[in-house]
Amino acid sequence: MRRLVLLALAVLMVLGACTGGGAGDGGTTAGDGGNGPEPVGGGPVEATVELTAPPEEGAGEVPTFGWEPVAGAAAYRLVVLDAEGRAVWVWEGPETSVALGGVPDRPEGAEGPVLTAGSTWTVAALGADGHVVAVSAARPASP
Repeated sequence: MRRLVLLALAVLMVLGACTGGGAGDGGTTAGDGGNGPEPVGGGPVEATVELTAPPEEGAGEVPTFGWEPVAGAAAYRLVVLDAEGRAVWVWEGPETSVALGGVPDRPEGAEGPVLTAGSTWTVAALGADGHVVAVSAARPASP
């Protein structure tokens, strides 16, 4: 239960950061009865980001994360959390795939984040105004 609460808090913090802050300034709030983030001044986000890669098990230490494009999205925010629900890597950009650490084909032994057992990840799709237009469910990924 503690892990789920930490995961939910981490995702809400990241979504708030990617939309410009907290309540009153266009950020997101919780309180929609568990139906997903609710933009301030708007209804709940109903679109879903469909995650495609990596697999839940056997992803490797430096996997490439991928998802389907979302209509109306100008950018995406990927968050990778460790087993305790702490954000270990956050990325934002217009692409629909990115290698952990942002470096494709990172040489073995090069510094950067690595995936550990019990990690999870999620993606939020952002409109041109920076507001969340879709969000994925959290998905596990382990090396």
